[in-house]
Amino acid sequence: MMLRRLLPLALVALGTLIVYGCGAGMGGDTGAGGDTGSGGSGGSGGGTSGSAGTGGSSANAGTTGAAGRGGTTGAAGRGGTTGTAGRGGTTGGGGATSTGVPNCVWPTASGTTVMLSATQTITGVYDGGMRRFVGTGPLGSSGQNEDQGPLFNVPNGGTLQNAILGNPAADGIHCEGTCTLKNVWWEDVGEDAATLQGSTPGQTMTIDGGGARAAADKVFQHNGPGTMIIKNFCAQDFGKLYRSCGNCDMQYARNVQLQNIMVVPRSSTSSLVGVNSNYNDTATFSAITIRARANSVTICERYTGNNTGAEPSSSGSGADGTVCKYAASDITWMP
Repeated sequence: MMLRRLLPLALVALGTLIVYGCGAGMGGDTGAGGDTGSGGSGGSGGGTSGSAGTGGSSANAGTTGAAGRGGTTGAAGRGGTTGTAGRGGTTGGGGATSTGVPNCVWPTASGTTVMLSATQTITGVYDGGMRRFVGTGPLGSSGQNEDQGPLFNVPNGGTLQNAILGNPAADGIHCEGTCTLKNVWWEDVGEDAATLQGSTPGQTMTIDGGGARAAADKVFQHNGPGTMIIKNFCAQDFGKLYRSCGNCDMQYARNVQLQNIMVVPRSSTSSLVGVNSNYNDTATFSAITIRARANSVTICERYTGNNTGAEPSSSGSGADGTVCKYAASDITWMP
């Protein structure tokens, strides 16, 4: 009896399954995915998404809409061009020893002052180590006595360098032939700062660097023959910077060359140079700087020398192209 009741129900259920199974449409194919968009530009975002595919009919499902393409990638900005490297500065010139006007700054002495009671004769190259040398006893005079001895005697071929001559300095330094005085300073010139003696026409005394001040009369005296070269030097408060002997027993043709000199004269400075035109002396000037009103100091004075001891007389002054050799451009005035 129960079986008879269940059988119809089973048949109904089977029929229902068959009806609905046959009526349902097959699932639609999955729509193809959209192309992958290329990268967006740096500034903007990616492309918009494609719209979804519409649903399929009862038979086929709708295809998935194509994905939206991304925006194009923006071009990268160009980097700035590399700047040109700056050129290095030029190397500056050298100091006043080789170029430039001497600054006339007196150095400070080093160590203990050396007292000299007798003339010191040097050999070869003597380096004073920037010590101060002062005369005492027989050399303890700073007057104008022509017969007083020097603090130093420099034989032919010798060099005295890096020394300060204090006060009293007697008759300074004597050179007996070719010699060099390098970076020597006179704080208070005695009779003369230095004298060129000797007897060889080809001898040369070279004063390179240094300075001299407070000379009652002359700074450099030239008694023997030959040439005196004064360069890179400061002369301050003096009567004459250079004098070729005007009345020596033995007279010669003498030459002096002044190069790169700073001159600080006093009101009573008579001239820079005194030479004897009748003995064929010559004086050549270049790069002379004078701290004074223009043309207030005589550059070169010519004398008529003698060998009798008499006071020589002046025979003129100024550039003449023969004895006194310089142009206006060789002299700079600094009032």
